[in-house]
Amino acid sequence: MHTKEKILIHKGIDMVKRGMHEKALEYYDRALEINPNSSDAWNNKGVALYNLDRIDEALQCYNRALEIDPDNLDAMRNIAFVHRARGDFEKAMELYETVMERGGDAYDLEAKATILVALGRFQEAIECIGRAYEMTPDPRFEVEMAAIIGKVQAMEDLARESSGSEQSGG
Repeated sequence: MHTKEKILIHKGIDMVKRGMHEKALEYYDRALEINPNSSDAWNNKGVALYNLDRIDEALQCYNRALEIDPDNLDAMRNIAFVHRARGDFEKAMELYETVMERGGDAYDLEAKATILVALGRFQEAIECIGRAYEMTPDPRFEVEMAAIIGKVQAMEDLARESSGSEQSGG
């Protein structure tokens, strides 16, 4: 990576952190003028576009980043996030599984658990959060595990109540 390209990307990242997404796009476009095959510039441009609610354009950027560098886990995570936000949980799950195969971290497991909950696969979600906690003992994983367990128990209670009222009302 060229020094000027790297500087422009970092300036863009700083602009995104400040909420100045249009300005960030300018930096990423300048970096891409220097190196149109910069996977990092494409991925980060996607982040700025996503924050501007230009989701389809963001997805195009993430996909371009992955075309250039199929091992760009950040681009893969971002694509998975877009699919998850759109309710395409199966596609998001597939991407997070690939991320994990390629060296994902505890927070990727957390994202995968969120998708598993959305798919109603609670036991797998609990196992996923447990593995995340083993990798990185972040207290929020304990909170999430308790929330999933609480949801399962509430569903079981509701099913018991519903079953009991059907039997007594018959």
